[in-house]
Amino acid sequence: MFKISTLLGRIIPLTTTKLPKKSVVLLRNLALGSGMSTIAVSLFAPSVSEKESLAEKPRRPKDLNLVLRETDALYDNYLIDNAYGLLARYKNSDCSELLWRLARVLCEKGKLSRDPAEKKKLMYEAYEVVQNALKHEPIEGCFGAHKWYAILLDYIGEIEGNKSRIEKSYLVREHLENAVKLYDKDATTWHILGIWHFSFADMGYATRLVAKTIFGTPPSSTYEEALHYFLKAEEIESGFYSTNTFYIAEVYDRLGKKEEATEYYKKAFKMPVVTADDNIIHKKAFDKLRKLGIKERELV
Repeated sequence: MFKISTLLGRIIPLTTTKLPKKSVVLLRNLALGSGMSTIAVSLFAPSVSEKESLAEKPRRPKDLNLVLRETDALYDNYLIDNAYGLLARYKNSDCSELLWRLARVLCEKGKLSRDPAEKKKLMYEAYEVVQNALKHEPIEGCFGAHKWYAILLDYIGEIEGNKSRIEKSYLVREHLENAVKLYDKDATTWHILGIWHFSFADMGYATRLVAKTIFGTPPSSTYEEALHYFLKAEEIESGFYSTNTFYIAEVYDRLGKKEEATEYYKKAFKMPVVTADDNIIHKKAFDKLRKLGIKERELV
């Protein structure tokens, strides 16, 4: 089944020119999913009185760069509720840098929710916010707005059904490519492009028929092209995301390169489990290794 959304971006610029070292990526690619509850402590969550005055939200903070740094630090430490508490007041802002970060946090809150109705509500809210981020994009462009628009567009496609996701696939790729043009040093954007190509290379017969009905000539790709994007992401930041490591193994497995596949499944299994995605990958890599005949004692 076709699925793009992952992730999540680990390297998130404060602006398109000034970058922190790393941000926790919380993307979910189509083959994964999530179920891990947030570990955030709502130190910055809005109080009842603050919620009542949401209509009074300022459009921009006095010190924008400080708020962006604080938000990324909270996100980097997986304090999603805290980051939301800091950003929620800027929902009606005209600042793309604030808006895509708010959309990113809303997206993650949706992923972490175990209530389907709440999950759907949060994803649509995130999508609305990131659309506004693009609407207010400055003339020099906004990398994060394009990246998270692509991610959330795919989530909306998932909610609406497989046909909708396929219909949106070209637009997803277009915005990912726009993000890369604006900033080509973000590992997770390359990773998501890899997922896009892997999804079409790995597309089943029934899904391909749906795609053919929609496009006539549906999108297509190869495992080799997907591998190029995954390895490019690793070149930018080695070991940045367990999902990327896992998908390198998946590509090698599809190409019949079992030794390389086993090596990367082991790497994915041994990576630290911090996020919901890491937890899922840890289990999936273990299952793959067992099928390949690897004993549990060999993984210690």
